[in-house]
Amino acid sequence: MTQGKLTKEERIRESMNSPKKIDITVDIKIPRSAEQFDPKKHKYKCSCCGKGFNGQQKNNFQKSNSPLFQANDGFLPWCKECTDRYLISLSSFYSNNEEHAIEHFCQQVDWVYDIEPLKCAREISSDRSRISHYAAKKNLNVGNRKTYFDTLKYNYEQKQDNIVTSREQAKSEESTITASAVDRWGVGFKEQDYKNLDEHYRMLKKNNPNADNNQEIFIKDLCNINMLKIHALQNGDSKEYASLVEQYAKTFKQAGLRTIEEKDNSNNETFGVTLATISEFTPEEFYKDKKLYEDWDELGDYFDRHICRPMKNLMFDKNVRDKEFFVSDGEDNENDE
Repeated sequence: MTQGKLTKEERIRESMNSPKKIDITVDIKIPRSAEQFDPKKHKYKCSCCGKGFNGQQKNNFQKSNSPLFQANDGFLPWCKECTDRYLISLSSFYSNNEEHAIEHFCQQVDWVYDIEPLKCAREISSDRSRISHYAAKKNLNVGNRKTYFDTLKYNYEQKQDNIVTSREQAKSEESTITASAVDRWGVGFKEQDYKNLDEHYRMLKKNNPNADNNQEIFIKDLCNINMLKIHALQNGDSKEYASLVEQYAKTFKQAGLRTIEEKDNSNNETFGVTLATISEFTPEEFYKDKKLYEDWDELGDYFDRHICRPMKNLMFDKNVRDKEFFVSDGEDNENDE
């Protein structure tokens, strides 16, 4: 984004966060006032230019909440004109970065330094800097912060909160990436990439539950192509996106996969339709001859030979032998059934 397209707040934040560059050739000097302090005429004196004043009202001096100026009714000991001249020199010292110059001044006089009053502060004239307007706005919308000391505490707390938040986010991202996902797709992807891969994988597997090992390879390739499609779409690369769509279609066709989930709809069909389906795959002649598969598991034969036969021998003093498992004694097997 170019400098001309930045909003005012974005420009100020960028200026506040930019590296501090200083011009060592700048010599900060403030000339003495032609109207010097006269104890017979004036009650207050600017400690910088020496100008005399009859009152400390805000038109002449600016106030600070610092305890360093509490015995002076909270007023700075130098006049507003000297503040303007000093800030103009500071701005030159910081290579015309007025935000850094204001921060320097706020640190010296123990004013709060914040983005909100900086957004409101504007240059009054060519010989009057933004500092006078900043002084009038410095206590507005800054969360009851009054001094530079409050600014330091606030910035420290924000930094600690950001550290905690970053750690929690990293921990959350780490926990959401399962070991199975890493094993399936490999390492090096972002959390959202793993999510997109797994979601597409589950969709293809749901629609193709009987996919063989060869199709499994195609399914993973399709998931990777789909992820690249998402990246191309996010980057606005229509040419790459169209190419990936074509590649996806070719791979899908080659894999022989389905896009619609196979469902058993027999519960919603009439009994007659179900019987017709059974008849199509299992002809009725298997059921017409009742004796054909009467003892298909041979359970009845087992019962007759190994349970009923021994019981008859015991109850009726018979000697009926099994037709398969018996020891021949030279006599014919008695079979009295």
